[in-house]
Amino acid sequence: MRRKPLNTLSRSKLSRYARSLANLAILLADSGSRLERRFWKKRLFATLAPMLEGRSETTLTQTLEYLYTHHYQAYDELAFAVENSVESPPVGNGEDILLLAVPIMAWSTYDIPCGKIDDADVQALTDDLQKNVLGEHAHLVLTNMLFSPDQLPETYTAAAELARQLGNAAANRLAVSIDSDTLPATQNFLSDVRYLIGAIAVPQDLPAFKWQEETPGGPLALSKEEVLEKWRLMGNATLQKIMAGCSIQPMLPNGLYSACREAEKEARVYSVRASAAFLETALQVAPDQIQASVGAFIDRGEIEEYRIGFTLKGQSEVVHGVVWPLIGEEYGNEPDPIYERDIVSEPDHPVIRSSIETLLKEVGIKQVKVLEERFPLEYCEDCGTPLYPNPEGELHHAELPEDSELPSMHLH
Repeated sequence: MRRKPLNTLSRSKLSRYARSLANLAILLADSGSRLERRFWKKRLFATLAPMLEGRSETTLTQTLEYLYTHHYQAYDELAFAVENSVESPPVGNGEDILLLAVPIMAWSTYDIPCGKIDDADVQALTDDLQKNVLGEHAHLVLTNMLFSPDQLPETYTAAAELARQLGNAAANRLAVSIDSDTLPATQNFLSDVRYLIGAIAVPQDLPAFKWQEETPGGPLALSKEEVLEKWRLMGNATLQKIMAGCSIQPMLPNGLYSACREAEKEARVYSVRASAAFLETALQVAPDQIQASVGAFIDRGEIEEYRIGFTLKGQSEVVHGVVWPLIGEEYGNEPDPIYERDIVSEPDHPVIRSSIETLLKEVGIKQVKVLEERFPLEYCEDCGTPLYPNPEGELHHAELPEDSELPSMHLH
């Protein structure tokens, strides 16, 4: 998924291949007609294909970093083209391929499961998705794994290799088995996302999803909202079985990068809602007895994330915390929602109020303080967990009181 690059590069430092790729992306972004766009897009996709197969990750990273700083529209065009090339490798049999991710929001005071899924459950989930989410002519192959975010491919070339493997399996109607021992260990959070990963093969020009299908001579048969409702209804029993002890919220399947971005955004809201439920249970208090402090945390001069510190009413000890990371286009392209104010701005910017403050009040936490300070991106030196602000603007480790019924955990 698109993220803010860590470095900035001058054009002179780009390799020959990166300069060529950057030029194509700029030409595509600056196109003045559909005809010209089609020409440059074809050239760009043709250039990307061997790079993804040849594991040219450095070239892709260099080019994206350069364009992010010097031509953001071209950066967006290239990132979109890379994602599309990764997710839909050519198979040469008249079918389109899509590397599919199915996000599931979950929270639990126990470890949220990940790892191998029984074959019978894989088949049940495949059937549910095939019947309720995918188009009539789409064929789905799911892996036998429930993935955590830590276990998803970290690079474009690794994702492309997985897409080719699963795409060939979907095109040839073969089952896929993933060796869980080869995947990295996962960190455990109170609230997190899990993913089903697979691929679909669908004849070219036919719908991949139910919401693309049309009634004969009429409008679309189902909306995305209706498809999601059916998926949650039909898939819940199997998902609850493999994620026992968790409160879950399945999301709509989609291409890997789009699904992951939507999951990251939804996870922020889900984490806040889960926090209120967790604290109410752990501390045996009503939400209106909890107060929240919201602070902006910076790294290299730019806001990286907001952190929400929860304290009991009238106290300063942080009992719990939530990280609200900035995602994709939220980095640096829009005015900072709290601090970059001008004469006509309201004292509290509507973006931050709607995205965090209003959400906290919706779950019953009425005392919300948006802090004016910008905080350094600090973590606990002993355990590495984030430090959270209290109402006085002090950073603390989140610790539940000793007499609480549950162990201290933070949401991510």
